Amino acid sequence: MSEAIEPPVADETATSGDYFAKIPLWNADGQTKRFEVMADELSGRIPVTRLESWRDFTQLLESDFFNRHGVQLVFRGHRRHDWGLMPTLGRVTTNGIITEVLADDQLDRFRRAVRGRLSDTALVDEPDELWSVGQHHGLMTPLLDWTYSPYVALFFAFHKEDDKDEKDNPYRAVYVLNKSFLAENEAETEIRVFEPRKDHHGRLVNQAGLFTFSPYDATLENKLTDVLADEDGFTDEELRSASEEEQPEILARYICKIYIRNEERDACVRHLRRMNVHHASLFPDLIGASDYCNILTAEAAGADAIRRAGQKEASLANTAIASSFMDAVAIPAAPLSALESIQTVLKETAGAQQVEPGRLAIIAEELAKAIEQNKVVDWETRDAVQARLRNVVRVVLRKYGYPPMLREQVAQQVMEMVRQDSA
Repeated sequence: MSEAIEPPVADETATSGDYFAKIPLWNADGQTKRFEVMADELSGRIPVTRLESWRDFTQLLESDFFNRHGVQLVFRGHRRHDWGLMPTLGRVTTNGIITEVLADDQLDRFRRAVRGRLSDTALVDEPDELWSVGQHHGLMTPLLDWTYSPYVALFFAFHKEDDKDEKDNPYRAVYVLNKSFLAENEAETEIRVFEPRKDHHGRLVNQAGLFTFSPYDATLENKLTDVLADEDGFTDEELRSASEEEQPEILARYICKIYIRNEERDACVRHLRRMNVHHASLFPDLIGASDYCNILTAEAAGADAIRRAGQKEASLANTAIASSFMDAVAIPAAPLSALESIQTVLKETAGAQQVEPGRLAIIAEELAKAIEQNKVVDWETRDAVQARLRNVVRVVLRKYGYPPMLREQVAQQVMEMVRQDSA
């Protein structure tokens, strides 16, 4: 699958907790509604469901809904909840639509550019194979990567950290597509599914990868949903007779999107690593090996930093206990430092017990530094500066995995504490 960065497609107001509360929570029994068609810019016309933990992903996959007889599904993971099914070539247009002229011109340019650079010159005369080579090397193409493995898709959804400068990302996402339906109804949908015959780097094989190629002047989502809604074309009698309430679940048999709560990313990646789904296995080349080693080294360094911070915190606590008698008898209590005050806020917020103490110490230290660096003269009276400071706090909390549902509350408490210290 491609690791290309995709631009967000939705307005920031659509990412609020209220929005996701409207999306049904997945349940395996099927007794309550499991999918909804939101029909908006964020979810489009694709049926969506929601998981509050990546740990529930296996249960979802084992359900009867995702194990229908004779149906082969393929999967695609997205790091951000607001990325749509747009091929990279569509990002150069204003509406995301790829015309035949645009695609032909791009392929001709690539064909000329790779002359003398390919060991297998026959690829130049095989458009699908040439597109797949270009996709692998970062060429903007009309292809979308998919995988037969849901766990490979989950890896691509979770393996990268969020960018600290991005807006909030409460959920990651996995798309599910009915490959069997597309293969049997290519004439109606005009959506081609193909697997390149040649894989010079081993990535397609290791990632169980394949591609979809949508018709020109249409996106995969729009073409597929239009076909399903066309009573003169493909006909699903159950869909035709279903009530409006029942339709999302039937449509989800063809395509759906699973929002997965963006929490415990590190634990998810470790779990997948135990299943042999990681950089070194999915990218069987020197780049993949290097990324794999870098990640393990960063994790080890991070764990060591948390351990040392925990030891420092324990040492401070012991010192405080040793001097508590003298403080109580003869010495008035000194005001808490900004660092200690922030750490107190982080600890005492209800629900923060799931964060290890060592990590809280690191978060508090970075918050104190970041706030001090961003404070300016008269910041208390300048709304723009206060907004920037609040955002700085949110970014640090997100960076270190502080529980998403608590971040806004903590940001407000920290800002109030900073105001009081400045008074």
